[in-house]
Amino acid sequence: MELLLISSLTIGALHSLAPDHWIPFVALARAQQWDRWKTTYSVLLAGLGHVSSSVVIGLVGIAVGMATEHVSGWETIRGDVASLLLIGFGIAYMIYGLKQIGKHHTHSHTKARTVSYWTLFILIIFGPCEPLIPLLFASSAFGWVNVVTVVAVFSAATLIMMQLQVHAAVWGVSLFKFHIFEYASDAIAGAVIVITGIAIRVFGI
Repeated sequence: MELLLISSLTIGALHSLAPDHWIPFVALARAQQWDRWKTTYSVLLAGLGHVSSSVVIGLVGIAVGMATEHVSGWETIRGDVASLLLIGFGIAYMIYGLKQIGKHHTHSHTKARTVSYWTLFILIIFGPCEPLIPLLFASSAFGWVNVVTVVAVFSAATLIMMQLQVHAAVWGVSLFKFHIFEYASDAIAGAVIVITGIAIRVFGI
């Protein structure tokens, strides 16, 4: 069981390196000028939803006695669909950003940015935590207490790594003071999200 916990910690941290776990948040945080608190709770909320969705699917699979490969198959399909949706979201946000260039911020602009975050939130929830499924099934052999422990360790590793990456990247990007970043921030954010979705789709990262 100790080895399983170490695996949960390691895999949880490493799988969070995938670009869709942090780059879209960096793009929105930079474009929408989130402060540290908003960045933190936005990433935390989305990360909890992301892990929870796979936990639910995995627990249902365990409860009904499904094979690991069947549940993992569901997660693979979710991953394929999520990458396409991420690309679509990025394109839509980029087009919106291009239309906003040169315009003053209005209430509708603020509302659109809020909608953009919640759209990303839904996409992140829909995206799978594929490495978690085999860990859940393996831990189920040791009882439900150990299943909960594995979920807690994996979740903590995932959320902490997401926070570290996003905050570090936002800080790094903030060092570049190019005017275009301010002038066309939403369009650039959309383009970055599109590239992220394509990278996930093409390279399976």
